[in-house]
Amino acid sequence: MTGLHEISEAQWIPSSKREMAIVGPIVRNDVFFFVFILGAAALLVLREWLAIPLAGAPAATANDAERRRVEWERRKQRRWMFAAAFTCLAVVSALAADFVYDRVKAAPPEARLVSAQGGHVAIPLAEVSDGDLHIYTVEIQGAAVRFLVIRKPNGWGTALDACQICGPVGYRQDASNVICRHCGSAIYVPSIGDAGGCNPVRLPSRVEAGELVIDLCALAQASTQVPK
Repeated sequence: MTGLHEISEAQWIPSSKREMAIVGPIVRNDVFFFVFILGAAALLVLREWLAIPLAGAPAATANDAERRRVEWERRKQRRWMFAAAFTCLAVVSALAADFVYDRVKAAPPEARLVSAQGGHVAIPLAEVSDGDLHIYTVEIQGAAVRFLVIRKPNGWGTALDACQICGPVGYRQDASNVICRHCGSAIYVPSIGDAGGCNPVRLPSRVEAGELVIDLCALAQASTQVPK
């Protein structure tokens, strides 16, 4: 499964937004592994539970004492089965709650609205020099376009807040990593601005007079590469 995700990111096989949404969280989230194991254990418990009435039925010739012993064994097994099933359910519920919490925590970051002047937008370098992910939005012909800026070891990473596989779902920051909010893919920060895989759509930029300048025509052109 992990190999399929990596091959899809490398675009060696066709991949779509739906496929990445299914495969990505499975390989990027350890919760799914534990849920699978506990689910398999719960199925085994259920199978044994259903087999108890047949396996534990007393023989027709058994005396009263033997029948009471068999019935006691059956009740004891049922109690253990119930405890095991309840434990599996409780653990799966806790893991599911943790997963939901992580999804809520991964809500899209608020984008700062910037205005265009002279056919471009300008971001002060001092505003984006902290190494954090910065999300902006600008209006182009009545449509809001989100883009991101991050300081890289070798310069500046500028790109749309979208990719060619997962679409305009966007990215978030988790410590030093940039994460796709759709498939959970971790993006290598120095590669932001490069084409390929789940990387955000590249956006040309330049530095002028202490500002990072991005042309509106470049934003509009990059937007055409994003699937709706």
